[in-house]
Amino acid sequence: MRKLDHYVGMSVLLAVCLVAFVLLGLDFAITFIEEVKKINDQYTAGTLIQVLGLRIPGKLAEYLPVSSLIGTLVGLGALASTSEITVMRAAGIPLWRLGFAACKPVLLLAVLGLLVAEFVSPIAEQKANLVDKLQVGVNQDFAITGGSWLKTNGDYIYIDAADREGNLYNITIYDREGDQLRAIHAAKRATQVSEDTWQLQNIQTSTFTDTKVEVSNTKSQEWTSSLKADFLYLSTQEPDSLSLTQLYQYSAFLKEQGLNAGNYELAFWSKVFRPLSSLALVIVAISTVFGPLRSSTMGGRIFSGVLIGLAFQNSLYITGRFSLVSSLPPLLGILIPILICFMIGLYLLKRRH
Repeated sequence: MRKLDHYVGMSVLLAVCLVAFVLLGLDFAITFIEEVKKINDQYTAGTLIQVLGLRIPGKLAEYLPVSSLIGTLVGLGALASTSEITVMRAAGIPLWRLGFAACKPVLLLAVLGLLVAEFVSPIAEQKANLVDKLQVGVNQDFAITGGSWLKTNGDYIYIDAADREGNLYNITIYDREGDQLRAIHAAKRATQVSEDTWQLQNIQTSTFTDTKVEVSNTKSQEWTSSLKADFLYLSTQEPDSLSLTQLYQYSAFLKEQGLNAGNYELAFWSKVFRPLSSLALVIVAISTVFGPLRSSTMGGRIFSGVLIGLAFQNSLYITGRFSLVSSLPPLLGILIPILICFMIGLYLLKRRH
């Protein structure tokens, strides 16, 4: 029985890996074509390839559930097309045993994907975002490249990018007095030197008077602020690019500040339940291979897998976003489609018995 499990498991594992490789290749090619318009003297083709390469680990973790679905359809479908599944069933191997053998490699990959999403993809994704923002901002004086707006000590702050060491890049401070804007300080870089003190570098200051605007440049200047480097860094990142630990910590911080943490909670539960999503889709794949798709061609199985995967991903997206605009907790917004997928798969498997 162990040899049988190994044989079925390897068929599914190789198929899932092949599908993941194809999906990553297609994503890389399509994204490169979409982003090629960014290329200029500063943002070179090499920079674009570096950014897309750094985002591959995150894409791999994201595509694992759908890859598991299509890979299971392909792997078990190949065994069914050569009548090997029929022989196994005729030899008395129960359906649940074949399903268990197919689920084992998928669960292994799902756990691996969770580890990648925690320890590998956040570092790579955040480095990619930093490279992308700093390169794009070179020739676009007024471009907002997806940074973060904050308010501290009555002033509004815009931070274009930040790194893991707590350095801020392209920071703009709007110095106010009451309802009046007194000055705008635009610094290329800021580094925290003590708990409440930052060192600004390469500052251009525009001071507003009743009759004119005075512009001055300074190499270095101290800035007093209660902002914390760790949370400033997290605030400049997209929720999907953060690790589970970072998402949990920043969600707790936002709740303490009385702010909405819905997007970060949604990203947290989406990553936590990815292994469960993979397992639910594999159960659906098993039920269809042994049921309605047992006599289908390979192309038909792949097409069916793509449709099921798209329907599942869209359901996750819709219920997740619905939870952000309603009283539904993000946990349930992610869990409901997964449970429905489980119930559909188990119902189809039960009918096969």
